[in-house]
Amino acid sequence: NLVRIISYRDRVREDLLDPGRGLGYLTAIAGTDVVGDDLVLVLHMESISLVLWGASLVLWILLQYYFLFTLTVREEKGGIQDVNGLWLLLPVSTLTLSVLSLDLSTKVPQLIYPGLITYFVGWVTYLVITVLISSRLFLSRVKTGDVIPAYWINGGFPALASLSSSLLILHASPSFPILLELRSFLLGTGVLVWAYGTWWMPLLFLLFAWKHLAKHISFLKYDFQFWSAAFPIAVYDLGTYFTARVTGIPGVSLIALVFAYISVGLWVYQLSGFVYNILVKLRKPIDA
Repeated sequence: NLVRIISYRDRVREDLLDPGRGLGYLTAIAGTDVVGDDLVLVLHMESISLVLWGASLVLWILLQYYFLFTLTVREEKGGIQDVNGLWLLLPVSTLTLSVLSLDLSTKVPQLIYPGLITYFVGWVTYLVITVLISSRLFLSRVKTGDVIPAYWINGGFPALASLSSSLLILHASPSFPILLELRSFLLGTGVLVWAYGTWWMPLLFLLFAWKHLAKHISFLKYDFQFWSAAFPIAVYDLGTYFTARVTGIPGVSLIALVFAYISVGLWVYQLSGFVYNILVKLRKPIDA
């Protein structure tokens, strides 16, 4: 992102003013949070992760309110046609900050509270965005080009929310009485949003089949946007695993197992396409 900002300032400026592309920069927040989680859970480097948490918080404040402000005051608006899957990055970037806050709370217990607050902020923001997304898909004409991989976030976000609620429930203790008081509510909202995300998954697979099979849009051609599908599907799997762990609902762990294989297969496919695409581009000057 830094290289692109320095080398292609004009294009970056155009992207930031375009609701169809600019919201993609919110992935910088989610990416920072994911790296921070890995540093905590895998490498146990809490101090560096805490720095990333601070950077993510600053980015969240700046980018969230920048996009909300520009979406409000821009003069040219296309109505519901402006809405696409990238709008879901508004609540996603909020929930990834919540998860990182909760993972870091073992080192800094006070981060439980930012984790709780951002959970509810992300939840409510998602309610607003998912209504707009549903209106866009169900009430206006949808072309194959409109079915972008970012719509998979609509199935992945609810599982991310259920992951956050599960972590809050697991942290409930006399040290955090508010979590004890909210435990039943957190469990209920976590199951509710996970069930809603699970309800979306078959429709997303059907839209994928409609685009690539019925409309003959090649699935074999590398599309960098499909990383927008790989991440939420993996998050859905993780959120489903924690939902099974916290609720004990029969069959949920089996869903998590199935999506674990789907996630791995999708990541291998997309990474292979990425590497192949680079090799092809590197060979072109030599062949010329």
